[in-house]
Amino acid sequence: MRVTRATCNNMKKKIFLVVLTIILAILCLFSCNEVTRSEEISLEEYRVVIPENADTITKYCADNFILTIKEKYKLDLPLTTDADTPLQKEILIGKTNREESQTSKTPREKQYQLFIRNDKIVIQGNSIFVGGGCGAFLNDHLEIKEEKIYLKNMPTTDTPRSFYYKNDYKSVIFMIGDGMGQNHINMAEWDSLDRFIAKDFTSIGTVITQSQSVIDGEAEFTDSAASATAMATGTKTLNGYLGVDKDKNTLVNIRELAHLSGAKTGIITTDVITGATPCAYLCHHDARKDSDLLQAQIDILVSQGEIDYLQGEVGNDLTNHTREALYQLNNENGFFLMIEEAYIDKASNDRNLRRTINCVIRFNDAITYASQFALMHPEVALVVTADHETGGIISNESQTYYTFTTKDHTNVDVPFFVVGAGANRLKGRIDNTAFFEFCKSAYEKNQ
Repeated sequence: MRVTRATCNNMKKKIFLVVLTIILAILCLFSCNEVTRSEEISLEEYRVVIPENADTITKYCADNFILTIKEKYKLDLPLTTDADTPLQKEILIGKTNREESQTSKTPREKQYQLFIRNDKIVIQGNSIFVGGGCGAFLNDHLEIKEEKIYLKNMPTTDTPRSFYYKNDYKSVIFMIGDGMGQNHINMAEWDSLDRFIAKDFTSIGTVITQSQSVIDGEAEFTDSAASATAMATGTKTLNGYLGVDKDKNTLVNIRELAHLSGAKTGIITTDVITGATPCAYLCHHDARKDSDLLQAQIDILVSQGEIDYLQGEVGNDLTNHTREALYQLNNENGFFLMIEEAYIDKASNDRNLRRTINCVIRFNDAITYASQFALMHPEVALVVTADHETGGIISNESQTYYTFTTKDHTNVDVPFFVVGAGANRLKGRIDNTAFFEFCKSAYEKNQ
């Protein structure tokens, strides 16, 4: 058989490709077997360090991290900025100026970095998912044995990792921006808000808001009472009704189910506590304007110890009350917390653009804090949504101008956002009654 030059060259190419494949396989084998550290760790010797010019996400992440360490390990870790002189043992949250924080890779969407280098623990992340890195460290890489804290399989490389959430959850944070449609969010970002933080959540969709009154053709749009009742009970009702169906039969709401399961419960609102949205989770009555009767029902709940955290008219302290409630309610039996920003609706009723934008920004701040809590507590689901849209906000094609078209509510679908445990259970376009079933899953196993 005669071997030609072409045949010889082809054989050489084939041999080269085989050798190259073997080399790449060996390199992949080494890179996939990541080096980790597992050892006893003196966590109390560490301090938390954030950048001197840290953004709100990083600040809230560090605050939640310190509070969760205290919650789980009974340790008070100090917090400082990278303007201070470096120490050997630091937990670096965010992109600090420390040498150990400098990485060759950048976390992409929904990713974080977590590794140990020179005894410094480095935690970074894309947007809110810096909290995911903190959550992974606290829940996956620390354990207690014989009253000592051990580091477990801690990565030593700066490989970005995707956020992982559990399917099972036993607590729900349910945040309602009253009257907040998608264009309320777009308008706030156009004005001065860097980013509505819930847009970085792992599941995003839209919500149908029509009440039974709208379905029956008796009203043009839902009101807050009927919409909040649908979310709280899973049943459509008439405008003005709270916690009762269209025939005035009492409906069990999700806060009551949570309480019966042994979970703690809380309600926070910037509105008065007898406002329609909080009362859908507290009361049962067919007239939302009957404030005295609603207050009497709430007083009975409080006196009988059936609610653990209750605060209305919180104004600009919305984030502070969110923080306080989360760490008061969190326990091994789970919790349910409803948080309402009521004044997006009220400002839109008045067609006040400036005030509307400020209320969206205030709501966004509380969402940011809650997101960091959820990402560090693997059995918590965080839902952000609205009860309806108010004002019919529209923009021009280039989104450089926004205006109201009405002072009333509309039937426009509103957005929802979910992060944390169970986030993949809510997808696409849903009816507002679906929120009840989602929340119910957290508490029905304890019934």
